[in-house]
Amino acid sequence: MTRVPVVKNQAIPAYDPRAVKGVGLTYATTPMGADHTAGYAVATNIMKVGGFVEPLQKEGNVELSRNLQIATAAIDSTGMCLFIAFAIMDIPEAFNALIDMINAMYGLSLTADDVTELGKTILKTERGFNAKAGFTNAHDRLPEFFEEECPPHNTTWDFTDEEIDEVFNF
Repeated sequence: MTRVPVVKNQAIPAYDPRAVKGVGLTYATTPMGADHTAGYAVATNIMKVGGFVEPLQKEGNVELSRNLQIATAAIDSTGMCLFIAFAIMDIPEAFNALIDMINAMYGLSLTADDVTELGKTILKTERGFNAKAGFTNAHDRLPEFFEEECPPHNTTWDFTDEEIDEVFNF
């Protein structure tokens, strides 16, 4: 199965992880497997939403995938559409507005740190479920053929197992 583009038997969607390394890390590590919406690094790697992390280089992409997966897990739990992430990443007040809406809806008084912890807790719970189902860090890997060059930039998937394992180091 080295040439089948799947992670955890979930098909890899539109973006080649050699050309958009942040989303490649998300494909590899998201508990569901190969889900670009679980940490849409394309937003920052390509569209420069919320800053810019070079898509063809490794630097900054572990942190980008980690932070986007944490934020996405939290947003998903609210019932809000994932596309609000675009506003939140570029407009600091938008994140505060989301927190205000959550608090108003549920009678809570969450802070930004609480929302971040919510995302982390969700990911830890999902990964815990996967561990009980027999998944290990070895399942957080892309198929071997991504180590082949991808034209036109001739980039490869060059993350080590140790670097990939850092995504959930929180």
